[in-house]
Amino acid sequence: MISQNSKESPASTLEALSEFAERDQLEPPETYKAALAAALALLSQEDGLLQLPDLPTIIIPDLHARRLMLIAILGAQLAEGPHAGRRIFDLLQQGLINVVCVGDIVHSEERDDWVINRDGEWTEELLEKEMVRSLGAGAMMMYLKVQYPEHFHCLRGNHDDMAGELAEDFRKFVGLKFDEHDELVFVDGRPVVTGDKGESRLVREWVLSREGWGQPFLQTWAQFERSLPVFAQATYFVISHTPPLVPLSEAEIREASKSREISLELTSRRGINEEAIRGTLKNLGLAERVERWFHGHSRVPREINGGKYEESLDGLVVRLNNPKKHVFAYVPASYDERHFDPTRDVYIKSPLEEAFHR
Repeated sequence: MISQNSKESPASTLEALSEFAERDQLEPPETYKAALAAALALLSQEDGLLQLPDLPTIIIPDLHARRLMLIAILGAQLAEGPHAGRRIFDLLQQGLINVVCVGDIVHSEERDDWVINRDGEWTEELLEKEMVRSLGAGAMMMYLKVQYPEHFHCLRGNHDDMAGELAEDFRKFVGLKFDEHDELVFVDGRPVVTGDKGESRLVREWVLSREGWGQPFLQTWAQFERSLPVFAQATYFVISHTPPLVPLSEAEIREASKSREISLELTSRRGINEEAIRGTLKNLGLAERVERWFHGHSRVPREINGGKYEESLDGLVVRLNNPKKHVFAYVPASYDERHFDPTRDVYIKSPLEEAFHR
């Protein structure tokens, strides 16, 4: 089992974590099981509502198995603030910063990673590669949480649902028909379905049928996903995978792991409902001091701020999510010279660019 601050953990250095992220083969199931056990020992002491220390905070949008995106962000240097010029990973090691991922740890968002043609046909080889990516990304989350439990966190997203508890089957590419412009084909307002299963069922069946994995592994991974918080609260901002469409109470958020409906509200809903957002903040006693509600889930179009961020409700709600590029937000602490400014504090780069820019 991994122990906190263990020098043997892949999260003990950025170099070791980078090496782990670049592996192109599955680890033995015992490796993932050990990581799960260590992470669950910590997460079992928490609930759905995460209280962040008043420190500068890095917000990482939907990961979707992009292990190298996580490495790139942790290796980035901040351009300004009290820690300007310093590397995010070094600040995390020293307890000088929070890092919060908004969820969707698994499931690549590249269509070619899943299917071989526009009819949504998949292959065992592609699925095997996806499992390397997704399980590896999950293990990285666990290693980082165990190594830096007070300052590294990951919220639950709608894709963090291996057992199919939030949605029995999720499909974005598998078993769906696309046209020559790589757009979904619709008939009578519904996408054309070409197969009997989607991504989540493929993953679930892979785990259940593989020797040495099976139902016990699926149950433990599902327990990890249920144990992830769904809401993070800081001094002047909050974070969730997506905002709810109905007002939620503090008790409901804290007990989200026991309620599918509440989990769905903060992981799966789409759209901005001002009454629900302001009502939730009021129920939490935060209406007068929260300036920003950060979330991911839906893609920020390229034509909006270059795909870096999108603001709603006069800047109260800030969306971060770009499946093609690497994006993160730096949120100053309450005591810093200034608070969050999206034009200065959202960083972006393509996977091929060497450094982030604003």
